[in-house]
Amino acid sequence: MDLSKQELRRRMIAARQALDPAERARLSGRAQRAVLAAPEWARARTVLLYIPVRGEVDTAALAAAGRQAGKRLLLPRVERAERGLRLHRWDGTPEQLVRGAYGIPEPRPDLPQEDPRAVDLVVVPGVAFDRRGRRLGYGGGYYDRLLPQLAGAAAIGLGYGFQLVERLPAEAHDVPLDALATDLGLTRFPASADPSP
Repeated sequence: MDLSKQELRRRMIAARQALDPAERARLSGRAQRAVLAAPEWARARTVLLYIPVRGEVDTAALAAAGRQAGKRLLLPRVERAERGLRLHRWDGTPEQLVRGAYGIPEPRPDLPQEDPRAVDLVVVPGVAFDRRGRRLGYGGGYYDRLLPQLAGAAAIGLGYGFQLVERLPAEAHDVPLDALATDLGLTRFPASADPSP
C-alpha cells in the first residue's frame, strides 16, 4: 500500500461521509443482510455490536434481528483511563445510550457489564480492511486490545465494499478478522493468513 495510514483514514472517512443518506441506508442494508446470512450469526447467542459514527455502516437491522431472535446484545463503552473497552448489555433501544468518550453513543454505565469471553460474535467497525483480514481503525487501538480477549468469538468486520483494499500495513498486535460483510456480500479470510507484519 502506497498511502500512509493517516492518508488512507482521511480518504476512507471522506468517502463514507460523502454517501448521501439514501445510498448509505441501501448499502448498510446489504452489508447487514450479509451478516444475518452468515452461520456465525445463526450460532451466536451473545453478539457485540457498535453504534455507527462518521458514516460507518449502520447496525440497526442487526440490533432488531438480534432482539427478535432473543440474542444477548452488547455494546462497547470506552474507558479512557484504561485505554480499553468495557462491554455492557444493551436492549437495542436508544434510551439506553448516552454520549460517551469521543462523542460516540455508548451504553449507560449502569447497565450490566459482560465478560468478553461470553461473546460469540463481534461485529467490528473499521476505516479500511484488507484481503488478509486486517483492519485499520481510527488509531486508538481499542479493538486491537479487545479482540484478543474475545476467546473463541467469531469476528466479522462491517463496512462498505470500497473499504476493502488489497493490503494494509501490518502491526505485531493485529488480530485478523474471520470475515468482512459489505454491500458486496461476505468475504471470508483464510484461517491460515499469516498475521505477522
